[in-house]
Amino acid sequence: MTDNTGTGAAVGEGAVAAFFDACARDAFDEAVACFAEDGAWIMAEGPEPGTTYRRDRIREFLVDLVKKREELADQGIGLVFEPAVVVGDRQIIEFTLRNGAGEVIDRGVDLFTLKDGLILVKDVFRKA
Repeated sequence: MTDNTGTGAAVGEGAVAAFFDACARDAFDEAVACFAEDGAWIMAEGPEPGTTYRRDRIREFLVDLVKKREELADQGIGLVFEPAVVVGDRQIIEFTLRNGAGEVIDRGVDLFTLKDGLILVKDVFRKA
């Protein structure tokens, strides 16, 4: 189990690993560069179903996520990412949000689909 306490772990390989590394450093432009030009990040909640962030909106979304990550960290809540399962052009990464006592608050899966070595889709599935 990789505990990154909300800062991102070097999980996955290629563009996915680079994405997590950039996120850990709050290197927003580098994180966005891991996505294909027609890439998308689809969150679990929202009207579509989910909310889709196209590449031109991913940086802004990441900035907001960092603010939330910092708020959660101040409350003793951390994010744990498991190592990626790689199947062809897809990478699956389980995640768990835990409080200071280690209790699970939220859990889910990121499903990355790659195209030409870049992230085409980061699709998030979660259970609260």
